[in-house]
Amino acid sequence: MRDTQYLIAMLDPTGGAELICSCSDDDWPRLIDVAARHKALPLLAAAAVDAGFASILSPSFATMLAASTAAASSPQLTLSLVHHRNAERIADLESQRAEIQEMLRDKGFPTVALKGAALLERNIWPNPAARRMTDIDLLVLDQAHAVPANDAIIGFGYRMVRSDEVSTDSIDHDDHQEPALLRDDRHGSVEIHSHLLPRFARHALTREQAVENIAPAASDKLALEDVALHVIAHARLADRALLRADLALNSVFDVGYLLAYDRSLDAALARRPMQRDVRRAVNVQLAAVESVFGTSVVGVTASARLWWQWTLWLAEHPRVHSLYRDLVMIPLFLDRDRLSIRAGRQLRGMALARARLTYFARRARTALGDAQRT
Repeated sequence: MRDTQYLIAMLDPTGGAELICSCSDDDWPRLIDVAARHKALPLLAAAAVDAGFASILSPSFATMLAASTAAASSPQLTLSLVHHRNAERIADLESQRAEIQEMLRDKGFPTVALKGAALLERNIWPNPAARRMTDIDLLVLDQAHAVPANDAIIGFGYRMVRSDEVSTDSIDHDDHQEPALLRDDRHGSVEIHSHLLPRFARHALTREQAVENIAPAASDKLALEDVALHVIAHARLADRALLRADLALNSVFDVGYLLAYDRSLDAALARRPMQRDVRRAVNVQLAAVESVFGTSVVGVTASARLWWQWTLWLAEHPRVHSLYRDLVMIPLFLDRDRLSIRAGRQLRGMALARARLTYFARRARTALGDAQRT
């Protein structure tokens, strides 16, 4: 069995425990790396704890280990540490979300939680400590509130993330509308969104259409259908992620647990009118849920199942996937707006042509290097 498929089998609640306990010490480092690459390491760690392979560490022992510079001596200890640290992180992020949303609501800037924060707010995941989460995403219901909401959070004891902190494990870099904010004594960061999707999302689900469907006075939470669509849009549509054939394993479990939470959700998504590219992304995500969870899902098409199998095959061949992704992404990364942001100035004419040529050459060298290694 290939590593990615072996990882998915380990995460199966019925037969996964036996695979986890029978995995050899020689295979564990590779599987841990695969889980980390697919952003599913906390999920694997939680499965290992449930299987009795890894232990729940006491706070004092975990603190002592965290202060040590020595590497974990066994896969059991590695997974125990991952589980402990993520459980702490998730609990703190959920506490921050509640505090910040209450503060913003009191100041007249109502928000709704997005992505992981929306799922944890509703207890969608059976074990919250299994979900990888690095930040808190909040959507202001009035786009004019984005800047004052950020100012209010800064006044609440947070600061802007520095550029040298973006690449750390605690903060994900993305094209967000406002800067990420953090407190040095808390986990992760918080990001205010003025629309549901990143600036460079290339699909028909535009930011204006998405926000129009949210009534500020109706609720302090997104409807479950909107939560599912937002998860899928980020996983499959933003920056051509569907075309890149990214595995997005964490989001597959997001939607799988959403469907388990509300058994009518797949039928509701199947009935909901959608643009063609949005429908394609939803179908592929549902095909992934069907495959990973081993269940039948309403609305899955044969073409979506084939695309998911292609995605799985690429996940098992990371160098080929890297080459494929480089070729797919070249047109998007030659976009004038994106190159202008990279350059720090508006590019036109010959300056734009030079930037495009330089970037194309760099991407081509990367693709050729990956092809040679493959």
